[in-house]
Amino acid sequence: METTDTTSFIVAVSVADIRREPDPNSELVTQALMNVSAIAGENSGEWTHVQLSDYSGWIRSNELDLPIVRGVCDGDDGTCGVPLPYSAVVILPEAPVYADAEGDEKLLDLYLSTALPYINLTHPQRIRIALPGDAEGWITREAVELRSNSELYPLQDRAVVTGYAKAFLGVPYLWGGTSYRGIDCSGLVQLCYRMGGNIIPRDADQQYDFLKQSVDRQQMRAGDLIFFGSKSITHVGMALNSHEFIHAEGQDYNRVVINSFDPNHPQYHKRLDSIVWGIKRVRP
Repeated sequence: METTDTTSFIVAVSVADIRREPDPNSELVTQALMNVSAIAGENSGEWTHVQLSDYSGWIRSNELDLPIVRGVCDGDDGTCGVPLPYSAVVILPEAPVYADAEGDEKLLDLYLSTALPYINLTHPQRIRIALPGDAEGWITREAVELRSNSELYPLQDRAVVTGYAKAFLGVPYLWGGTSYRGIDCSGLVQLCYRMGGNIIPRDADQQYDFLKQSVDRQQMRAGDLIFFGSKSITHVGMALNSHEFIHAEGQDYNRVVINSFDPNHPQYHKRLDSIVWGIKRVRP
């Protein structure tokens, strides 16, 4: 992947690690899903510094590619590349992409919220999709929704947001993680709200500052975000009701779990109950 002629690229793998420094042992600051836009900056060895919509950091250069273009040609020497106005958006936590319309040969897995152009809709069970690098694959119809590129993540009921969060129960905690393969606390709430139609920042402290409506604990309801910390914000969870919350927890459980603020609840979490920084509502 050369970054000399252009700076606009996409992530070319299912999940790409974005690191603080151009070093595989450097901190994983976030991850980016396939077909996410990346503006390339400087190079360092096999690494490229990229600016994503919500973060910046270093990615392996071979995990970038030119944007996917699918369209029609006008005549023998016409211009190809008119982008299709719709994309296939992955609506399952994890979905395999197959090599053919029939059969079980798997090319890769895609993850919740990934959006890719589709090429062919005629097969009754699978949709033919475009992949980076002029590749193609097939994905089951139930794994995706076809949506306008102008509204890839339409506004949905709060129950959809919390439903996606609960679909991640048991997924391993991964600092910087953003997918079903491994996820962190702020990555989980950001992803679930993206699928519900709300774009919020990546990190917990950024989310707290971004959201304007504070909520008293007595008024907490499903979908509210609960921020934790003693001296600064260090954690975030999502309320499921007036006392339960779901979160990707990396200290006691190392996975996505449900806990409660009710001392009589079997999953009461005393430490987190004592360090609630604040509660914010994403939607009025």
